[in-house]
Amino acid sequence: MKLASSASPILGVLLLALLCLLSLLQTSLAANPISFCKCVCGQEYHIIPLPKDASQPIFGGSAKACGACTKQYCLNNSPEICKGIGTGEGDELVTSCFERDSYKDQFIVYLFLTITLGLLGFASLQPFVKGLWQQRLQRQQRSYAQMPM
Repeated sequence: MKLASSASPILGVLLLALLCLLSLLQTSLAANPISFCKCVCGQEYHIIPLPKDASQPIFGGSAKACGACTKQYCLNNSPEICKGIGTGEGDELVTSCFERDSYKDQFIVYLFLTITLGLLGFASLQPFVKGLWQQRLQRQQRSYAQMPM
Protein backbone atom coordinates (compact mmCIF):
# COMPACT_ATOMS: atom_id res chain seq x y z
CA MET A 1 0.00 0.00 0.00
CA LYS A 2 2.84 2.40 0.77
CA LEU A 3 4.32 1.88 -2.68
CA ALA A 4 1.06 2.83 -4.42
CA SER A 5 0.65 6.02 -2.37
CA SER A 6 4.22 7.15 -3.10
CA ALA A 7 3.77 6.50 -6.83
CA SER A 8 0.49 8.45 -7.12
CA PRO A 9 2.10 11.95 -7.19
CA ILE A 10 4.44 10.82 -9.95
CA LEU A 11 1.53 9.30 -11.86
CA GLY A 12 -0.44 12.54 -11.45
CA VAL A 13 2.42 14.61 -12.86
CA LEU A 14 2.80 12.25 -15.82
CA LEU A 15 -0.93 12.38 -16.55
CA LEU A 16 -0.89 16.17 -16.35
CA ALA A 17 2.08 16.34 -18.74
CA LEU A 18 0.30 13.99 -21.16
CA LEU A 19 -2.87 16.08 -20.99
CA CYS A 20 -0.89 19.27 -21.73
CA LEU A 21 0.83 17.68 -24.73
CA LEU A 22 -2.47 16.40 -26.13
CA SER A 23 -4.06 19.83 -25.77
CA LEU A 24 -1.15 21.42 -27.63
CA LEU A 25 -1.43 18.82 -30.38
CA GLN A 26 -5.13 19.59 -30.76
CA THR A 27 -4.37 23.31 -30.94
CA SER A 28 -1.78 22.82 -33.67
CA LEU A 29 -4.16 20.63 -35.71
CA ALA A 30 -6.93 23.21 -35.40
CA ALA A 31 -4.73 25.84 -37.05
CA ASN A 32 -5.52 26.91 -40.57
CA PRO A 33 -2.36 27.61 -42.60
CA ILE A 34 -2.75 29.87 -45.59
CA SER A 35 -0.78 29.59 -48.84
CA PHE A 36 0.36 32.73 -50.65
CA CYS A 37 1.65 33.47 -54.12
CA LYS A 38 4.43 36.05 -54.38
CA CYS A 39 4.60 37.74 -57.76
CA VAL A 40 7.81 39.69 -58.47
CA CYS A 41 8.38 41.84 -61.54
CA GLY A 42 11.43 44.11 -61.35
CA GLN A 43 11.21 46.05 -58.08
CA GLU A 44 7.44 45.54 -57.79
CA TYR A 45 5.96 42.61 -55.90
CA HIS A 46 2.51 41.56 -54.82
CA ILE A 47 1.55 38.86 -52.32
CA ILE A 48 -1.78 37.23 -53.14
CA PRO A 49 -3.55 34.65 -50.93
CA LEU A 50 -4.25 31.42 -52.80
CA PRO A 51 -7.67 29.74 -52.67
CA LYS A 52 -7.89 26.64 -50.46
CA ASP A 53 -8.35 23.19 -51.90
CA ALA A 54 -11.86 22.07 -50.90
CA SER A 55 -11.01 18.36 -51.24
CA GLN A 56 -8.58 18.54 -48.28
CA PRO A 57 -10.17 20.94 -45.78
CA ILE A 58 -8.17 19.73 -42.76
CA PHE A 59 -4.69 20.31 -44.11
CA GLY A 60 -5.49 23.11 -46.55
CA GLY A 61 -4.23 21.27 -49.63
CA SER A 62 -1.14 23.47 -49.92
CA ALA A 63 0.43 21.36 -52.69
CA LYS A 64 -2.57 21.88 -54.99
CA ALA A 65 -2.88 25.52 -53.93
CA CYS A 66 0.75 26.17 -54.85
CA GLY A 67 0.09 24.66 -58.27
CA ALA A 68 -2.21 27.64 -58.93
CA CYS A 69 0.65 30.12 -58.39
CA THR A 70 1.56 30.77 -62.03
CA LYS A 71 2.47 33.81 -64.10
CA GLN A 72 -1.06 33.88 -65.49
CA TYR A 73 -2.55 33.80 -61.95
CA CYS A 74 -0.40 36.79 -61.00
CA LEU A 75 -1.33 38.72 -64.14
CA ASN A 76 -5.04 37.99 -63.61
CA ASN A 77 -4.98 39.19 -59.99
CA SER A 78 -2.49 42.06 -60.39
CA PRO A 79 -2.51 43.21 -64.02
CA GLU A 80 -0.57 46.40 -63.18
CA ILE A 81 2.45 44.60 -61.70
CA CYS A 82 4.57 44.53 -64.89
CA LYS A 83 3.36 47.80 -66.48
CA GLY A 84 6.35 49.79 -67.68
CA ILE A 85 8.86 46.97 -67.12
CA GLY A 86 10.26 45.25 -70.20
CA THR A 87 7.52 44.36 -72.66
CA GLY A 88 4.79 44.73 -70.02
CA GLU A 89 3.45 41.28 -70.89
CA GLY A 90 4.85 39.54 -67.80
CA ASP A 91 7.98 38.04 -69.38
CA GLU A 92 10.05 39.23 -66.39
CA LEU A 93 7.51 37.94 -63.86
CA VAL A 94 8.79 35.48 -61.24
CA THR A 95 6.41 33.57 -58.99
CA SER A 96 6.98 31.74 -55.71
CA CYS A 97 4.60 30.01 -53.34
CA PHE A 98 4.94 29.96 -49.55
CA GLU A 99 2.84 28.91 -46.58
CA ARG A 100 2.46 30.89 -43.39
CA ASP A 101 1.86 29.19 -40.03
CA SER A 102 2.51 25.61 -41.12
CA TYR A 103 1.60 22.77 -38.77
CA LYS A 104 5.19 21.66 -38.36
CA ASP A 105 6.35 25.15 -37.33
CA GLN A 106 3.54 25.51 -34.81
CA PHE A 107 4.21 22.07 -33.33
CA ILE A 108 7.92 22.85 -32.90
CA VAL A 109 7.19 26.17 -31.19
CA TYR A 110 4.59 24.64 -28.85
CA LEU A 111 6.87 21.72 -28.03
CA PHE A 112 9.75 24.08 -27.25
CA LEU A 113 7.54 26.21 -24.98
CA THR A 114 6.15 23.15 -23.20
CA ILE A 115 9.59 21.68 -22.55
CA THR A 116 10.99 25.03 -21.41
CA LEU A 117 8.09 25.71 -19.03
CA GLY A 118 8.23 22.14 -17.74
CA LEU A 119 11.95 22.42 -16.98
CA LEU A 120 11.45 25.79 -15.28
CA GLY A 121 8.62 24.38 -13.18
CA PHE A 122 10.70 21.33 -12.25
CA ALA A 123 13.68 23.50 -11.28
CA SER A 124 11.53 25.79 -9.13
CA LEU A 125 9.69 22.93 -7.36
CA GLN A 126 12.70 20.66 -6.89
CA PRO A 127 13.97 22.15 -3.57
CA PHE A 128 10.46 22.05 -2.10
CA VAL A 129 9.86 18.43 -3.12
CA LYS A 130 13.35 17.43 -1.97
CA GLY A 131 12.68 18.92 1.49
CA LEU A 132 9.35 17.08 1.76
CA TRP A 133 10.99 13.84 0.72
CA GLN A 134 13.73 14.22 3.34
CA GLN A 135 11.15 14.92 6.07
CA ARG A 136 9.24 11.80 5.09
CA LEU A 137 12.40 9.68 5.21
CA GLN A 138 13.26 11.05 8.65
CA ARG A 139 9.75 10.20 9.92
CA GLN A 140 10.06 6.67 8.58
CA GLN A 141 13.48 6.19 10.23
CA ARG A 142 12.09 7.36 13.59
CA SER A 143 9.16 4.97 13.41
CA TYR A 144 11.43 1.95 13.01
CA ALA A 145 13.33 1.97 16.30
CA GLN A 146 15.61 -0.87 17.18
CA MET A 147 14.19 -3.56 19.46
CA PRO A 148 16.00 -4.10 22.77
CA MET A 149 17.76 -7.43 23.09
